[in-house]
Amino acid sequence: MKSFIAKVLIKSTLVVVGILGIVFTFLSSSFMGGSSVFLFFTVQSNITIIAITGVFLVNDILVFLKKKPFVNQVLLFVKYVFTIAITITFLVFFTLLAPLMGITYLLSFNNFSLHAIVPILAMVDFFLFDTDINITPLKSLTGCAMPLYYVVFVYIGVPLGFQYAENLKFPYFFLNYEKYTWFSITKEGLGVFYWIIILMICICGLCLLFYLFMRLRQKHMRKVNENE
Repeated sequence: MKSFIAKVLIKSTLVVVGILGIVFTFLSSSFMGGSSVFLFFTVQSNITIIAITGVFLVNDILVFLKKKPFVNQVLLFVKYVFTIAITITFLVFFTLLAPLMGITYLLSFNNFSLHAIVPILAMVDFFLFDTDINITPLKSLTGCAMPLYYVVFVYIGVPLGFQYAENLKFPYFFLNYEKYTWFSITKEGLGVFYWIIILMICICGLCLLFYLFMRLRQKHMRKVNENE
């Protein structure tokens, strides 16, 4: 019963806070306001983790009601991929983007909901309750899927005229090849190619860390079950 309550509390809080964060951001006057909000990786990663968490919440309720569950390894890996994506949102924002933001936005609900609360709840939910995932080092690299998709999404959007804000053709500075070019190394910054390589190496490392943490969690769960 306690486990069920924890699952429902964490998942429902994630879903509610995430939806409110997206709605408030959409309605805000900040640079991410309006329909362009859906073009940012932050919001896309929040939408996907909210959706898959909702699916798992329904499954948890069915299990509690002694109905047949529908979660399988495919859905577990979908959730893993989206959890990696929302973790990237958390890490990239607070390491690369937060220093560039104004204090008003940093202290806003919009920021904390989408960049902190939802990512933290997603990681807690994954490591506490998704220990049935059959993960290996190679399979863990599927976590790179959404960041790779987003790079393609941005560079398809440039010739199509996507606007992330007024006169903003690129959502994040490290993807702006018009300003930093692809291969330059100057006082202004690194070329986009180097940023992509650095970020992909870091993301692969994050995927392997998730693998290691989950393996430790699975071993702990096995010991607990053996001692019962």
